[in-house]
Amino acid sequence: MLFKKTFLQTVIPVVLPMALAAAMLQPTFAHSAPVSAKSESATIQSGQVDPPTKLHEQLCEVNPNWAAILGSGAFDLASEDVVGEVKLLQKHFELVIERLGNAKVDDLNVSQMKQRVANIQRLREYAVGGVFPQNIFVPGRRPVFIDPWGTHCAVGHLIATSGHPGLARRINQEYQLDELGVITTDGLKEWQLASGLRIEELALIQPHYQFRFNSQTIQYPSEIESLILGDSSALLEALEKGEVQVESRCGGKTLLHFAAAAGDLKLVKRLVEMGADLQAVSTLGCDEDEIAQGGKHSRFEVRWDGSTRVTSANHYLSKGRVYESVRGSFVADVLQDFYGGMDGKNALEYATADPRPSKHGVSKHAYYGKRLPFGNSDKESNPLDEVKNGRAEVAKWLREQGLK
Repeated sequence: MLFKKTFLQTVIPVVLPMALAAAMLQPTFAHSAPVSAKSESATIQSGQVDPPTKLHEQLCEVNPNWAAILGSGAFDLASEDVVGEVKLLQKHFELVIERLGNAKVDDLNVSQMKQRVANIQRLREYAVGGVFPQNIFVPGRRPVFIDPWGTHCAVGHLIATSGHPGLARRINQEYQLDELGVITTDGLKEWQLASGLRIEELALIQPHYQFRFNSQTIQYPSEIESLILGDSSALLEALEKGEVQVESRCGGKTLLHFAAAAGDLKLVKRLVEMGADLQAVSTLGCDEDEIAQGGKHSRFEVRWDGSTRVTSANHYLSKGRVYESVRGSFVADVLQDFYGGMDGKNALEYATADPRPSKHGVSKHAYYGKRLPFGNSDKESNPLDEVKNGRAEVAKWLREQGLK
């Protein structure tokens, strides 16, 4: 755990009795400039506080709102700096959550309190996960609501995982690189009022991200790419014509492994009818040393009956066609070819494996999990239902064949 005291331990015993008796008092939502050190009357005067530490300076770069807060002596910071962008952001969230846990919230009603507790827990899990957006847009530091790989900022994550992924995407379309205080997207005010978090708290949560230079792209043979995207016809045609053999491998995986990961039961059965080995296990497509050769901008080519080729590019790369859809990014993350694949896994394990996002950004599928019942949740269908149901059917059938 990141913190010594949990929110429930410090707030609930005091707040709930008051909330049940109190009239509803909505927190206000400001559409003016974001809360920042410039807008605060408090300033750090020479001789009144200790000189800023390195960590103090780092946190103020991550979010300028820290200047006034840390200048007040609210936290006792260590003198040394935090090494690494991920650890710095995690320290930022640690201090934010500590501040949220100590805040006075007797103006919130029971529903708002419930959502506040849930959102703080979501933020805690987000911080521990350590996967944050990449600023590939402007030098220095800048907010990035959702990056090109689908990684949400902390506020975007709270919005999306509380049942409103559509709202998060609309904000990103209109205000991708803006601070929270200038965002006026329809629906945000209503979400904030229901969330149990004040606008100044959300403004403090929102980091400014360091300009980054890393990227990865991946390419599969056209038949495998189509299968990952949900269409097995090209692979079946290649099998019928003898252009691909049932025992062929791609990046260390058999066709049965790909079919199981994609949740295509019809293809799984057809491959077994054609003589596919149910017991076959995967090998790595490439190792860590080969992956390292790709450098900052890595191109992965997953090949038929050969190792995965990793080469370096001299410019930013999109992740590849399979990552342009929610379904494709889910299946590709199950296959884990950005990590060289998985070693020693059978078809059942591919049908049940959890997705592992690439090192450079959360995939599009990450915000299509179980929707939580609050507010006016998006009514759109979940594009992962089909592939998840298909994988469950494949796993059931493979177990019936004796695979473990």
